Amino acid sequence: MNTVNIRMIAMDLDGTLLKNDHRSISKASVRTIDAAHNNHIACTVATGRIFSIIPHQVRAISDIDWSVTSNGAVLYDNRLYDSKEPSLTDGTYVDIHGAERLLRNIPQSTWIEMWSCGKIYVGRRQWEHMDAYSLRPLHVQALLQIGKVVDDLQQLIDDKMPIEKINFPSIDKTAQEVVMKDLLDSRLYSFIPMREGLEVMGARVSKEHGIQRLCTALGIGLENVMAIGDSENDIEMLEACGMGIAMGNALDEVKDAADHVTLSNEDDGLALAIERYALN
Repeated sequence: MNTVNIRMIAMDLDGTLLKNDHRSISKASVRTIDAAHNNHIACTVATGRIFSIIPHQVRAISDIDWSVTSNGAVLYDNRLYDSKEPSLTDGTYVDIHGAERLLRNIPQSTWIEMWSCGKIYVGRRQWEHMDAYSLRPLHVQALLQIGKVVDDLQQLIDDKMPIEKINFPSIDKTAQEVVMKDLLDSRLYSFIPMREGLEVMGARVSKEHGIQRLCTALGIGLENVMAIGDSENDIEMLEACGMGIAMGNALDEVKDAADHVTLSNEDDGLALAIERYALN
């Protein structure tokens, strides 16, 4: 029996709400999100994605009130639409000196991205040799959709653009050691080692931190949040929230961090978790 008074559900996207094609959502998931919303439970997605590449299938679910994006860096209120974009309510960005420091130290051949204002910025040298890098097809698809080529990423720093995330989707061991030394030596960043690469955000940024900021704004305690996820960047929120649910397809370390494990994203695991722990 659920002993947590669930007032918010925070859902990861890829591998959790979304099926393996990274865009489809089951009817059961939509139905249980609607039921949770009707029971006055706030529903939010918590994703590593930038808002502009959240699939339209997710945006079409009107019962999802909030989006915690770029691993918690930026929060959106989905209820306050201005044409096609919701209202940006809060953002915590990479320190400009930290971004410059990373650029200065990283080998020039490394694929490095800066995520800002709905775009993924990539240097021209890397973009023109994209085939030489081991980029996942889904990531290439995102780049073709919202990628923007610049002669030098330093241009974003000079223009003082808000940087949500610095991403290394494909990074060799030597370059990763350089970056990790810089990250560990400085308090300017937070970071998540991923299976394929490395994601760098502003200090103290995480999905947990983004959800906490949203909870504060809504007057909800973190102990009243049910978080559901499957990947490395979900671990902190699963551990911090009142109830953490790992998907059946989650990494073992994610399952170890969770209170419960549900079925996989292909077997309506999210819907089952909502029904069992939030609506029961």
